[in-house]
Amino acid sequence: MNNKRYTLAVRRLTDGDTASDVLTEFLGVLENFEFDVKAAYLDSGFYDGKCLTLLQAHNFAYIVPVIKWGSKIKTELSQGWSREIVEWSL
Repeated sequence: MNNKRYTLAVRRLTDGDTASDVLTEFLGVLENFEFDVKAAYLDSGFYDGKCLTLLQAHNFAYIVPVIKWGSKIKTELSQGWSREIVEWSL
């Protein structure tokens, strides 16, 4: 399993599900594996304040595509393709 990518969880959405509810469930699954998960790769549906806070609280590395909201984020992203934004408020 070293240095390979696997899909570890898939879930059907139902009415009333929020991104943060689904993410909480997924993070619980990841923490219960008998092997280490190095990073979570999520789609842009998880780009919101609650989800980013959950990811930080669980101390997983993560990649989430950024949705270009507002002029501040557009300026940050215009400086190159790969960026790590350490402090950000939504």
